[in-house]
Amino acid sequence: MWGGYGSGVHYDLMEVYHLPTGAWDQKATTGTPPPGTWGYSSKAIGKDIYYFGGFDGRYQNSLHCFNVDSFKWRKLSPSSSDHGPMKRRYSGMVSAHFDGEDYLVIIGGIGSSSINIPKQPDAQYINSYGDLRFTNNTAVMFGGETDIGRSNKLYMISFTKISVDILEVPNPGGSVQWPKGRWGHSSVLITTSSGPHLLVVGGYPAYDVWLLDINKRKWKELASIKL
Repeated sequence: MWGGYGSGVHYDLMEVYHLPTGAWDQKATTGTPPPGTWGYSSKAIGKDIYYFGGFDGRYQNSLHCFNVDSFKWRKLSPSSSDHGPMKRRYSGMVSAHFDGEDYLVIIGGIGSSSINIPKQPDAQYINSYGDLRFTNNTAVMFGGETDIGRSNKLYMISFTKISVDILEVPNPGGSVQWPKGRWGHSSVLITTSSGPHLLVVGGYPAYDVWLLDINKRKWKELASIKL
């Protein structure tokens, strides 16, 4: 675990959690860490963790790589308004694999219009929708914050090397179970004998846990915390 918002955070240290013992440890890193210290996107490919964008008083669009064996940072692309994706925070990032090559795909986020490209008239803007989860070259995206408020929409985003296809899964309404709108939630992909499932936990202003059967496109509420 690295970075975050708060006082006393040491950005030259990596927080390491040891699963068998349940103990946390701090380990020093070398190299130059990303300038966007919170609200960044990250994705692991093998023994490398990639960090994009974020915020440190200014929006960023740099790309850095952290190796878990050497504990060393590498800057792959500097933060710049002249090239790369728009400067942003709270975007999602997934890895895709085509023809023996790895790719990083960045979706959504929030940034300043004064330092980025003008708005596209037909574009839909979303951020803080939890982690994108990826299965069979398809990303699963739920919820988030939009221009008109909190979303509870569910999207399947399929990738090829040259195209992107975005499918909104319709909410049947009525008595069918479906999570309410939220942002800042956590999600994890779970693979079982019956296929892939998406587990969604919390978010604002939710206090519940939901499980999505990705193949059947069906939600099930697992827990609700009454405050």
